[in-house]
Amino acid sequence: MLRAIVAVALTLFVMQARAQFAGSITLSSDYRFRGVSLSDDRPSAQLAFDYDLPSTGWYAGGMMASVRLDDPRQAAQWLVYAGYASRLTANLSWDAGERYTRFTGPESYAYAETYVGLTYQQLVGRVYYAPDYFNFGYPAWYAELNDSHTLVGRWYVFGHVGYLRRDGDVADYHASRYRSDLRAGIGLALTPCDVQLSWSTVRGASYEVFGYPASQGVTRNAWILSFSYAW
Repeated sequence: MLRAIVAVALTLFVMQARAQFAGSITLSSDYRFRGVSLSDDRPSAQLAFDYDLPSTGWYAGGMMASVRLDDPRQAAQWLVYAGYASRLTANLSWDAGERYTRFTGPESYAYAETYVGLTYQQLVGRVYYAPDYFNFGYPAWYAELNDSHTLVGRWYVFGHVGYLRRDGDVADYHASRYRSDLRAGIGLALTPCDVQLSWSTVRGASYEVFGYPASQGVTRNAWILSFSYAW
């Protein structure tokens, strides 16, 4: 899987000479999606890319990550998105778009999400709605805030808070329909490289309530070390 991600990264790097692509490749000690480990608390590789048309406001991109789910045949997560962004003031902008996620293997867990968001300087807030979250048969809402601040020199701090709500009956799980996740850390920008150390934790209902195909026994809390290269 790692070889495939590196191969795609090299292809996109070559394409950048002919188009306005930007991308990054990341190696992390754990891959957490909205607080849930989709790599079984183990290392993962992620490739991200985006294409921006600033003169029109339209943008698109995608992400691929190596995963370890409850079915060992599920090896990768694919996520693509497209949207439109517009500036309201010098420091404030809004955007809206659509995302589509699926996994390789016999069960795709494919689902689509619509989102809207506001960005003020480094603070980014978004609300997502999925009519069939992780193809589990229930709608879900997710709201998040992300922010970062420079400390001194190349050092910075960053944070994320998210809140997930599932519709539908949860009586069979004897649990609530809510779940929150928090991530905070410190980073070192060594352009074009970036190193981050962060703490991730979740509260609320278990991942099974929302249809996450995570491996049994994944932890709710984790320290995560990551290294990224961007172009």
